[in-house]
Amino acid sequence: MLKSNKRKYRMIASFLILIVIFVLSACSKSTGTSNVSTNSPTSSTAAVPAKEQVLKYVTLNMPRSLDPVHIDAQRITSDGIAEPLVYQNDDGSIRPWLAKSWKNIEPTLWEVELQPNVKFWSGAVMDAAAVKAALERHQKLNKRGPSQLGGVQFLVKDATHLQIQTPKPDPSFIFKLAAFAIHNAAQADLIGDKFNKEPDLTGFMKPIQFTPGELLIAEAFPGYWGDKPKLQRLESRLGTDGQARLLALKNGDADGDMNVEVDQRVSYEKDSKFQTYFPVGSTSNLWLNIKKVPSLQDPKVRQAINLAVNRKELIDGVNRGFASKATGHFPAGLPYAIETSSDMDKAKSVQLLDEAGWKAGSDGIRAKEGQKLQYKLLTYSVFQPLAVALQSQLKEVGISIELNVVETTASNQMMLDGNFELATYCSCGSATGDIGGQLNSYYHTGIASNYGGYTNPEVDKLLDGLVSEFDGKKQAELAKQIQTQVQQDVPIVYLYNSTRWGAAYNKKVQGVDDNLKTRITPAMYIAQ
Repeated sequence: MLKSNKRKYRMIASFLILIVIFVLSACSKSTGTSNVSTNSPTSSTAAVPAKEQVLKYVTLNMPRSLDPVHIDAQRITSDGIAEPLVYQNDDGSIRPWLAKSWKNIEPTLWEVELQPNVKFWSGAVMDAAAVKAALERHQKLNKRGPSQLGGVQFLVKDATHLQIQTPKPDPSFIFKLAAFAIHNAAQADLIGDKFNKEPDLTGFMKPIQFTPGELLIAEAFPGYWGDKPKLQRLESRLGTDGQARLLALKNGDADGDMNVEVDQRVSYEKDSKFQTYFPVGSTSNLWLNIKKVPSLQDPKVRQAINLAVNRKELIDGVNRGFASKATGHFPAGLPYAIETSSDMDKAKSVQLLDEAGWKAGSDGIRAKEGQKLQYKLLTYSVFQPLAVALQSQLKEVGISIELNVVETTASNQMMLDGNFELATYCSCGSATGDIGGQLNSYYHTGIASNYGGYTNPEVDKLLDGLVSEFDGKKQAELAKQIQTQVQQDVPIVYLYNSTRWGAAYNKKVQGVDDNLKTRITPAMYIAQ
């Protein structure tokens, strides 16, 4: 009862904080191209006046920096503040953005044509030299740079054409550019750390107020290079509790929830005032830190953890049925996914732990050579119900779990630093046009986002072949071989496929792009 009351008070406090922030914001002074425009204003969905074109939303994933090279700045590309050369659609395809077009001249040489007449907020021209400088700064400072842009050379052909030399053939290289927002690197070098709060970008929304990790208010940039945004103001706030975010929408204090959780999804979909948008599903998983934790270096222990998981309970209970059993890295049904899945087998799990020398003690927790079989499980609010369920399930086979609950953005850095033992972290497999790039990011030896330090020379060889393969059928076959081997090695426990990361909007929010459902685009507007 005490834990229940504490959770209730935390939820109420979170909700009250949201209300206070919204009220304070209402009292403060207000001072691209979408490529696909949907739901344009009509007589039945007339837009409210420009001064009322304000979108307020809550999210658990607030940026801690506005400098695109930082790991905690990733949300700014979804808010129309920063822009990459290309966007990856929800279905895994890509669309032009700051890049007008591209072509593969040679197996290792790409040429990108830039949109003409694009300028940064400062008025500086975004030409090929500026794009080159931005991508080279990502190479140097972005922790994901080495794995995605390592060994790549950028060559200025002319003002609107940038040539890109890759160290080896990479048929999906253009997809990688979606992760790196273009910025005025010269300005960043000039002002140093101030760039975290005073960036020079190209987006249609420009920040006017920013409290790292808590609040971001932006207004439409009048000199935007593309289609003029219909929204005139964007107010984004931290909301770590799903119920508090739901109440904020129901009370009219917010228009959108960018991190819809399962329980709240049910409420949103029952209420005619709201519309939910869910991209193609992705795989949720449990990360194992093989590099850091000696016991996890034993394949039998990893396999025992995998077999102890009751996925049906996770799907029907934690996810209220809004999920399906995971197979491999990618959701089942995709042409490059595998179909085999892991089933719970407690007896086999117990047998493997016995064989590995971990014997149950009087308290039911296993031990070996005086050391208990216990782990700290890194998680954050949206995954906390999952973490609690896994804690209970693993205890049944004698594994003790201590929860380490942190904020979403804090977990990003902890994962990159390898500062975890087990983790429910959403680096999730999803539909993509860059099959090799996604698999390589998580399973190749030495890659920064291979958070648990998994290494298998056979998998590395297959990955090296996959990322250089241009034939689609051969790509799919290699991807299946890799996932099959990874599934056997268990560096990651695949749990379920779900569309957890959806958005919910008040139905007055119109123009949501059907293929960029959780992103703010110039076509969005507030209807009467």
